[in-house]
Amino acid sequence: MQTMKVFKKDQVIAFETSKEEKLFILVDGRIGIFKGNLKVAEFNEPGTIVGEIAIILRHQRTATIKAMEDSNVIVVETTIEDLIKNFPDITVKIIKNLAERLTATTDDYWKLSEKVNAVVDLKHVMDKKK
Repeated sequence: MQTMKVFKKDQVIAFETSKEEKLFILVDGRIGIFKGNLKVAEFNEPGTIVGEIAIILRHQRTATIKAMEDSNVIVVETTIEDLIKNFPDITVKIIKNLAERLTATTDDYWKLSEKVNAVVDLKHVMDKKK
């Protein structure tokens, strides 16, 4: 089932830890993804899909989704099996988006690891000087 909903600025679209079989497609506006009080992502591109992890893994949401400004969002209530069967175009987009996000996360992790290793190396050098 699909429905168009309007979410006002600062309105929560979905709460972290909630368990529901819904994903969200941004039509217009701006939405943020939050872990606790920390904003970890923000989207304003029409067609952006969020909330897919809860459907794919069939467990509680890993983050809160909130409207950062008044936003029109398509709410799709579905299971992963029905998504694959009835919305193959959305399924393909989700797979591509997840691959892009994984690539970006891997790159960020690599860069952070290099910085941590540099700090550890510097600490070893400083400890030897003592």
